[in-house]
Amino acid sequence: MKAQVRHLFSLGLLLTMVLGGLAGLATRPAAAAEPETTVKVQRVGVLALATDKFSTKAASLFNRLARENLERDSAYSVIDLRALLAHGAKDPRQKFLAKAGRWFKQGKAQYDELELDLAIDLLTKSVQAYRKSPGYLGAGDGYVQALLFLGAAYILSGDSERGTEQFKQVAVFDPKRVVDRKTFPPSMLAVFNTAKEAVAAAPGGSVLVKSKPSAGEVYLNGVFKGITPLSLAKVPEGTHFIRVERDGYLPWGQRIASYATHEEAVEASLLPTGHLAKFEKIIKNLTDDLDDDPPERALIAFGDWLQAEMVLVIAVSQQDNEVEAEAALIRVRPPERRGYRSAEFNLLRPDLLAQADVFISSLYRKAKVSESIYADEQIPALAMTSVCNSDSDCTLGEVCDSVASRCIPYAPGAKAFYQQWWFWSVIAGSLAVAGGTSYLVWHYSQPEQGSIEFQF
Repeated sequence: MKAQVRHLFSLGLLLTMVLGGLAGLATRPAAAAEPETTVKVQRVGVLALATDKFSTKAASLFNRLARENLERDSAYSVIDLRALLAHGAKDPRQKFLAKAGRWFKQGKAQYDELELDLAIDLLTKSVQAYRKSPGYLGAGDGYVQALLFLGAAYILSGDSERGTEQFKQVAVFDPKRVVDRKTFPPSMLAVFNTAKEAVAAAPGGSVLVKSKPSAGEVYLNGVFKGITPLSLAKVPEGTHFIRVERDGYLPWGQRIASYATHEEAVEASLLPTGHLAKFEKIIKNLTDDLDDDPPERALIAFGDWLQAEMVLVIAVSQQDNEVEAEAALIRVRPPERRGYRSAEFNLLRPDLLAQADVFISSLYRKAKVSESIYADEQIPALAMTSVCNSDSDCTLGEVCDSVASRCIPYAPGAKAFYQQWWFWSVIAGSLAVAGGTSYLVWHYSQPEQGSIEFQF
């Protein structure tokens, strides 16, 4: 009788463990609910327009900020309007980029084989070709790589002076550049760091950039700096690349030399693309009645022309230092206004870029934005600081975007499998089943009290 009771107790214990494990597998707390990770990416067209000729500079700034804002959101794919308007345009300067890339590839192959004379010749050709296409350098990674390997080839061949000069040009172009330790030996890294420190310690000059037409985006060595007319201060002494862009025009670029305590002046003459006239006709009445729902036909026609699913249009007007912005986020088909905001900004505010970024984010995120944004008001929680070097420079749960050097909202990546609720449920259930099974195996393998066990 005691043995039967013990058997029933053991079976009950095993059943409890199994049911507990299954419950852990099947049960998920409501608080741990996670959203769907699959998000449909929507093609969106972005455009900010001035309401008058005095507001073009402010409109260009909002145009840039709006594109940058949506490009950070994985739910949207921003249409490259400039590439669309420049389609079919032939610029002879572009051919030099292809040559520069080929010569760099060949030069690096010779460098890897320690054929230093051939490497120096090919890498020099690559650098020269890159310098002939300043309007199309982009971030300039290819140009920087060509300079780095050219400098390394000179140093290995015994010409440290020329090698150091190439490294200085890299530091002038990109003061934040860090050389890969896996690519170059420690002695080469020491030479590069010394050249970088020398460039940082040298006094800088200034550059005044104008354009025709005005309100073009200015990039210094691939980094956005502002809207023309623009004065750039503390530009390190050496060779730099100025690029100016504007919707409907071919990119303009020029290589300049900056000298300490001296101001250089450049003026970009922007050439219109073949699609500019049609583009201006399409956007003629685009900012009329942005608050209408359903949206105006001009907005839908603009979206259809772009083959976009969404369009973000901002009307910008400026008077002295005050800017008024009116923005609408529109779904093209079926037509629907998804978001609308209007606000006023002060150009003298040090956090203007952060406030404008919050304003744009509020069209598709939950963000609180005042109708009038002045210095005595607090920055909304989604505000983004204009400049950062590391995450410590950011606040309010933001991180530093090392590419743009600006604080952006923290977006955590997908959890590892061992951080998921189901992983630990499986572990708990498995342990329960394994423990119960082990106990039963042990239990039934024991001889009953009073019995005699024979082994043969």
